[in-house]
Amino acid sequence: MALQRGSLGFSTMIGAGTTVSVLTVGSAQTCYVKSILLYNHSSTSVNNVKVHFVENAGGSAGVANSENLLARIGLQADDTFFFEPAYPITLTSNGDTIQVYNEGTVAANTNVLVLGDKEV
Repeated sequence: MALQRGSLGFSTMIGAGTTVSVLTVGSAQTCYVKSILLYNHSSTSVNNVKVHFVENAGGSAGVANSENLLARIGLQADDTFFFEPAYPITLTSNGDTIQVYNEGTVAANTNVLVLGDKEV
C-alpha cells in the first residue's frame, strides 16, 4: 500500500462544551498519527481540552470516556500547543476515531489539526 503523508484532514473548530471526532479511520485504511495541533481562540481565558483515542464499537465510532482519554491539555489564551507522541499512534480499524472535548464554558473555540500518514 502507498503511504500518503501530511495532514489527515482539515482543521476542525470545536465549540465550548462540545466533543468532536477530528479523525475517523475509513474502510481498509491505517492512520499513523504523528501530532495534533491545538489552538485556543480566546484572547482572555485558559481553555482545557481532552484528547481521546477511541476504538470502534462494532465498526461504528465508539464513545469518548475516561478509558480512552490520552491527554488533558490546558491552552493559554491565544496559544497553540503541539501534542507529539515519541512514536506515531496507529489507528487500524474502520471507525476508530480521535475525539477532542473542549471543556470551555464560554465562547472559547479550539481549532484542531491532526497530522500524520495514512495508507491508501
